[in-house]
Amino acid sequence: MSDELYDRLADIFNMIGFGSRKSPELRNLLKSLFNEEEANLALNLSPMAPEAPVNLAQRIGADPARVAQVLNEMADKGLIYSTIKNGENWYKLIQLVPGIFELQFMKGEFTPRAKELAGLFDAYFHARLATLGSTPSPSGESIHFARVIPIEKTITPTMNVFPFEVASKYVQEAQVITVSVCYCRHEKRLLDHGCQYPDDVCLQLGPFAEFVKNRGFGKEISKAEALDILKRSADAGLIHTSSNTQERIDFICNCCTCCCGILQGVSLFHAPVRTVSSNYQAAVDRDACSGCGECLDRCQMKAVTLEEEVAVINPDRCIGCGVCVYHCPTEAMTLESRPDFLEPPKSFRELIAKQAAAKAS
Repeated sequence: MSDELYDRLADIFNMIGFGSRKSPELRNLLKSLFNEEEANLALNLSPMAPEAPVNLAQRIGADPARVAQVLNEMADKGLIYSTIKNGENWYKLIQLVPGIFELQFMKGEFTPRAKELAGLFDAYFHARLATLGSTPSPSGESIHFARVIPIEKTITPTMNVFPFEVASKYVQEAQVITVSVCYCRHEKRLLDHGCQYPDDVCLQLGPFAEFVKNRGFGKEISKAEALDILKRSADAGLIHTSSNTQERIDFICNCCTCCCGILQGVSLFHAPVRTVSSNYQAAVDRDACSGCGECLDRCQMKAVTLEEEVAVINPDRCIGCGVCVYHCPTEAMTLESRPDFLEPPKSFRELIAKQAAAKAS
């Protein structure tokens, strides 16, 4: 197989996703995911909007029927995204992480192939971490692909709340909702490093949920079931994360720092929390705080300490998830607006454009 072909594919993923730096581990992963024919189609497929197979075939001078067949097989493997337009499947390239990685483990399969891919992804992630050292950001990017959404119960009516900070808004607006196995926790279980948190809590919304349902990566659920999953996740102390966009989000994951690559990277490398955090941070009413330590136990970012039996928040580590507020038995914890308000990109297209501009500068 041509190393140059897979290096070019890595360059594409680096431009549209989470930072796919070239390495032997990444090349091995891409060779396992894509055969040469698939890699060539992926290189030439639009990452911005779905297109008809015939358009790609004309662009590369290939047989339209063969291109359509291979693209359909790639969508079934979770290598590209598909949607139905004008009665036929249209396709677009998706990110390696997040994107292809998640789709490989959403079915919760314990197969030799799943274990092989878990090992290859793990080797790639560890290679990336080794090269990052003490750099300030886990991705090296100022515009992150994902963001934290606070637990809704922790947002009070007196706060200046923006619609993109309300998870239930996206649930109520979604025409289709699916749930899948948590890919991060499943990948870790395949590597015998699982945690105690629940698995069946990752939600997909809208067109992406339609793709997940049609291709068998998850099952369709009702809005009431989705809201129940959000509550169950909050009860477990998990952190809501979503697409870093306003108009529409593709997913709401319920994450832990022991398994989630994004939050783990921020936590381990002391990255600026504003790369992923909500527009809130925790605050403490000293008079109401009993010093019970519940917030210490619940905070996955280690943003809380006890000083003289009173909780103290480190704003450089707090991601504004609301977990500590949700579980505080004396209601001493609240969320307050951060002074450095960040407005997410309105659309996926704007997000990709901003990421590309940040990398080019």
